[in-house]
Amino acid sequence: MNTTTPSLRPVGLLATLTLGVWLACAAWPRLLVMLGIYDYGTFYLDSYALLAALDAMRTGADPHAVNALDPLLRYHVYSDWWLALRRLGLTREHNFLVGTAWVGAFAVTAWTTARPRHWREAVWLATLLVSPPVLLAVNRANNDLVIFVVLAGCGVAATATGWGRSLVAVACLALATGLKYFPAPAALAFLWVRPVRRMPAVLLVALLAAGLAFASVWTELDRGRFTVGSGVHVMGAPLWWRDLGWKDTASALPGVLLIVAGAVVLALSRITAGLAARGEPRERLRAALGAIVVLTCFVAGVNYAYRWIFILWPALWLWRQASDRSRANRERWAARSGCVLVGLCLWLDGGLCVAVNLLPPRDPVWVGHVQFIFRQWTQPLHWLLMMLLAGWLLEGGLATVREWWSLRREN
Repeated sequence: MNTTTPSLRPVGLLATLTLGVWLACAAWPRLLVMLGIYDYGTFYLDSYALLAALDAMRTGADPHAVNALDPLLRYHVYSDWWLALRRLGLTREHNFLVGTAWVGAFAVTAWTTARPRHWREAVWLATLLVSPPVLLAVNRANNDLVIFVVLAGCGVAATATGWGRSLVAVACLALATGLKYFPAPAALAFLWVRPVRRMPAVLLVALLAAGLAFASVWTELDRGRFTVGSGVHVMGAPLWWRDLGWKDTASALPGVLLIVAGAVVLALSRITAGLAARGEPRERLRAALGAIVVLTCFVAGVNYAYRWIFILWPALWLWRQASDRSRANRERWAARSGCVLVGLCLWLDGGLCVAVNLLPPRDPVWVGHVQFIFRQWTQPLHWLLMMLLAGWLLEGGLATVREWWSLRREN
């Protein structure tokens, strides 16, 4: 079999491994508990919250207030675009169907957009798809799964020769932005549109569409801002600063500056060495898309770990950069380091939970102290990964601009 061409066999292996672990966790919930993932007595907890908001509207209650129909009394924290689902007649009784549909759509999208070329890629991707952050998203049927599916549609613009597919891609970006806010900066991923002569026009339309969608939900943004405590299965720049005594708002600017500084150093070193990222255009665009989303969520605040699902596309791109024997050893080493960092960021919290749960019951104060020490040692890994992602994005963006400028001068 040609290991450089995607075939159904590696995809089938990926699907089998993924579904096998997901179904095992559904059949034996204790596995999730060992990993520190709880359902609080409700399967598909997050899709249930959305359906509870729709039911509250039908009773005349305010979905943006504390909702007695939700097990955790949560109010509707998302944009009002989601409330349009009430026109479909969905209620809490449909939660299993809705949650399963979201999970299934995410799984199929992940498998088909990744398209592993051989068994090693399939195993690598399966390792990510059965990691605790992804299991958290699947167990809760969080609507980030829907955003992942919608954003996957942006990839059709990568090599579009006409405006039809480009407009579909832009519409996907606008929809994702209106539903969940944070995809707006991902408009910059359209820098990776090819042929490069079309890039400025497509990028401008994408920025405009994302901007309009974001403006339409701007007044609703505050409801999505709530404090996520420090602990396990969370991610975000403020976590490290909190433990140093900084407030989240005070640490925002230093955090951004630190990542930018690391990105500039990496990008300049790659440019000076004459290195350039490769890859199939659609693969590169989706990798940039996922990296931008992860970076945005990381610097914006502390989020639950299911935000890591968007690392899937960058992780695949890193794997293929590391496996490309035509690349310089230095570049392959950097890509391997990125793969290691991705694996550690997705699995370390789950490993800590397993270790603590295997011990005899301990005092909560002791557990909190262990988590504090654990964060001090593991948060630098998150920062290194973010700097690498930002550096590769910066280098790729500059390379695109240079390519477009050279083409313009030739013409």
